[in-house]
Amino acid sequence: MLPVKRVDHISMAAPSWREQADLLEKLLGFKFLSSWQAGPGSDFNGSVSQVRGTGIEFEVIEPATPGSFVRKYIEQNGPGLHHITVEVHDIHETAAEIERLGMKPFGGIADDGEWLLTYIHPKDSGGILWQFFVPKRAPKEVDRNAGGGIVDLQRVDHVSMAVEDVNRQAEWQARVLGMSELSRWRDDYLGYDGCVMAIPGSQLKFEIIAPFRPDSFVQKFIDARRPGMHHICCEVTSVHRAAAALKAEGIEPFGGVIESDWKRHTFLHPRDSGGVLFQLFEEPQSPK
Repeated sequence: MLPVKRVDHISMAAPSWREQADLLEKLLGFKFLSSWQAGPGSDFNGSVSQVRGTGIEFEVIEPATPGSFVRKYIEQNGPGLHHITVEVHDIHETAAEIERLGMKPFGGIADDGEWLLTYIHPKDSGGILWQFFVPKRAPKEVDRNAGGGIVDLQRVDHVSMAVEDVNRQAEWQARVLGMSELSRWRDDYLGYDGCVMAIPGSQLKFEIIAPFRPDSFVQKFIDARRPGMHHICCEVTSVHRAAAALKAEGIEPFGGVIESDWKRHTFLHPRDSGGVLFQLFEEPQSPK
C-alpha cells in the first residue's frame, strides 16, 4: 500500500488555463492562487485554484508547445479531467512500493525543482493517471478563502470514475491507495452499479461507477472514450437557486433539476464548464 498523505489537487487539460480558471472561479468559486510558465524541459503552462470546503486545489494545464502531451490529450479527448495528484510521505518508498505491487513507476522519480514526483500510468490503474509527490520546500502562505461562485458551491464531495468492473476497481483502490469502502448501490433505472470509497487523509471521496446494461450512460462513456474520470460531484446550498443562477448566465442546467428519494441534483455540462461534467447536489434536510 502506498504511503498516502493527502489529495493535493485534481487536474484538467484545457486550451487556455487563464480562460478556464476564470470560468471556474465565476461558476464554482475556484479561487485563483498562482500560475506558471513552461521552463526548460517542460511543455505546458498552468494554474492552480483553491476549492472551497474540501481542502484540495484544482489545476488547469495548457499546451506550451506544438508537440505538448497536453495538446495531444486535448486533440484525442477534448478538454477534460487529466490526473489526480497525491502527496506522499516518501517518494522513494512510493516508487519501491509501486514496483512491489507489480507496476512500474511511470517516468521513474523526477525532480521539477519544486517536487520530487512519480506516477502510476492509467493502463496500470484502470484508467486514471495518478501523480505522487513530496514537496522540496514548505508551501508559501496564500489567501485560501475560496468562494462558491454563482452556484454557491460549498464543497467537492467526490470525483467519479467510470470502469467496466466495480469490484475489480474497488479492490485496486483499497490495495494500492488504502481506500476504504463506504457504500454500494445498484441503479436499476440507469443501469449501473456504484461504490463510494474514503481516501486516506482527505475530505474528498472517490466514486466508482460501472455499467451492468449496454444502454447505460456509463457504458456509452467508456465506449466513446475509455475507462477514466467521469465527473466531479459538488454540494451547493440550493440546487434550485444554483439552476436559476446558471440560467441567468444563459446556461441550461443539464437534465434539469432531478428529485430523488436520496437527494436533489442537477448537472453543469462539459460544454458549459470548459470540459468537465459537474454534478451539483444539496444535502437532504433532516426531518424536524
